Amino acid sequence: QKTTSQAGLVSMSEQENFIHQMIVSLRTQLLVMGASTEIAVDNMRNAIMKMDAPTAQAVIDGDDAIDLLENQIDSSSLSILARTQPVAGDLRFVVATLRIVVDMERIGDEASTVCGHIILMKGTSACELLDLLQDHLDNGLQAFRKSLRILREGDAEGALEMHQSYDDAEQSEVAIIQKLIERVHNPGSGAPLDTVFVMHMILIVHSITRIWRRSVNIAGHCYFAYRGDSLKHVAPHEHKEIMHF
Repeated sequence: QKTTSQAGLVSMSEQENFIHQMIVSLRTQLLVMGASTEIAVDNMRNAIMKMDAPTAQAVIDGDDAIDLLENQIDSSSLSILARTQPVAGDLRFVVATLRIVVDMERIGDEASTVCGHIILMKGTSACELLDLLQDHLDNGLQAFRKSLRILREGDAEGALEMHQSYDDAEQSEVAIIQKLIERVHNPGSGAPLDTVFVMHMILIVHSITRIWRRSVNIAGHCYFAYRGDSLKHVAPHEHKEIMHF
């Protein structure tokens, strides 16, 4: 017959195992959502590269599945908080997850927004679009893939490095808009740009900027989960003053 002390140890062990299993399940759901969002972003890129309306429409149609994953992860996170009252690293991971899924869902929305413009730009040359957009697109998608790697591998240093480049996305966007303005006011520097094309182009560039910056946000949430330090509202040059939890 087990003593009261032994029974308490068994009960504590079972509780720890239960919490561990729920955290593992939550992490799996989060990685599934990351993979689904990555597919949407990759297909968005393919739609841009080929000005492919069917691919663009598939991204738009698939956005509901990403929204559903967000709802499921929210429910799982709240269940963990209510049933297990996690502490320390487990609590930080759950809190970070609730933040990460918001950014992932918005990235999916931005991919859908870009694809909506691709459909409306039917007949536009992919070369004409990519001539201005290529670097911004590549860097934005690279940032998203890096944020997913940081999430999978627990790369806190990589997360901090991404945060230090937070302003790069906006600077890249501004450079493209300046080129568009120059082309509009000085057609001699290239083929004249249609007003409708410029409008769609600006909106596409801005959506990619949002994907890029939300990817940096995801890395910041990961840093909080792994290191217990918050990067929210911290400028890159202020890392020495990061608040510790």
